[in-house]
Amino acid sequence: MTTPAPMVAIGRFGRPHGVRGDVRFWPYNPATTLVKTGAVARVGARADSARSLTVAEVKRDARGTVVRFAGLEDRDVVGLLTGQVWFAERSVFPAASGDEVYVVDLLGLPVRTTDGVALGHLTDISDFGAGEMLVIRDGARERLVPNVDAFVERLDPAAGEVVIRPIEGLLEDL
Repeated sequence: MTTPAPMVAIGRFGRPHGVRGDVRFWPYNPATTLVKTGAVARVGARADSARSLTVAEVKRDARGTVVRFAGLEDRDVVGLLTGQVWFAERSVFPAASGDEVYVVDLLGLPVRTTDGVALGHLTDISDFGAGEMLVIRDGARERLVPNVDAFVERLDPAAGEVVIRPIEGLLEDL
């Protein structure tokens, strides 16, 4: 049995745009190159139940991105996509350059301190406006660590780990 390719959510659909089957799309990364004419989108609430749709046209306007799918030419039909997610296979993502990494490649990695103390696993990287926070979960316990050089030693998907420096007051229970 073949293992299915890892699927990644790349954005969410908004409301229909116009009357001919266009739908507003809000990519999580506005600079993505994955949203293009001819692309195959897996669309649904979850990756394992998403259906494949082929992109017929992509337009960008002052408010963002508008997509039209082949065979979906009715406003009421594309209205059913509202709130649905576009999933793409991880393998179609462009290679990260330099020291960049994709968040999806970090999720689930074990997190430890520079002293070797296990903290749990990285479950999310959230942007709260002032900066990104690493969300580390160990069972029911959740820790938030600012994603800044002062605290983060290494985000390393190739080595399969995230390493942070001990933080006084935040990791006092270690």
